[in-house]
Amino acid sequence: MKTIFLSLALIGCCAAYTLFPPFREVLEVHNSLRSSIAKGTYVAKGTKLPPGANILKMKWDQNLEDDAVRYVNTCPKNVSNTDGVGENLYSIMVDESLNTIAAIDDAVNATKAWVATFQEKGWNSNILDKATFSTETAQAIQMTWAKTGSMGCGYQWCERGQWKKGWSRFVMICKYNVRYVWNEEIYKQGATCSACPPPTKCEEVSGLCVGV
Repeated sequence: MKTIFLSLALIGCCAAYTLFPPFREVLEVHNSLRSSIAKGTYVAKGTKLPPGANILKMKWDQNLEDDAVRYVNTCPKNVSNTDGVGENLYSIMVDESLNTIAAIDDAVNATKAWVATFQEKGWNSNILDKATFSTETAQAIQMTWAKTGSMGCGYQWCERGQWKKGWSRFVMICKYNVRYVWNEEIYKQGATCSACPPPTKCEEVSGLCVGV
């Protein structure tokens, strides 16, 4: 399984963004998963996970989007492994008659599939070690890493007709401001929002830390 993505439209001359519905849903899938874990309601591998004390609510970041666009324009087959930056990649061969929004819808389904896989497989531990990490849950680990507070994505159509006439490879890259770190906690277990890092504060409705 590969990975995820988004992209935003700049409105007029100002720094305000409007997320297209499929992109908004990708962000919502991230924050919904994070919220469920933070509140202690998420069940993975038949076990309810402990609530999270320090899980940030994700927001969109233009600089990460710009970085994602620059990288995805190279039509990569793997993530760039940029130091400190989290990444997820989604790639699929599609009929060129499929419009971009439809392709993005398919990638939205991919993010939901990562969540479903995590729900089935779970983690061995809240500490990210080799026993906990697997290719099947790697995307979910990045999606839920507590200290990650922002993301940005880009997409590109690649290799038009190289594999099959009328087909292209649709690639989407998402970048995250904080990458997961080996041998650290995926999130801090404890009462919901009880350890929000300054200057964030608890958003009671989501159970996530906001303000960064």
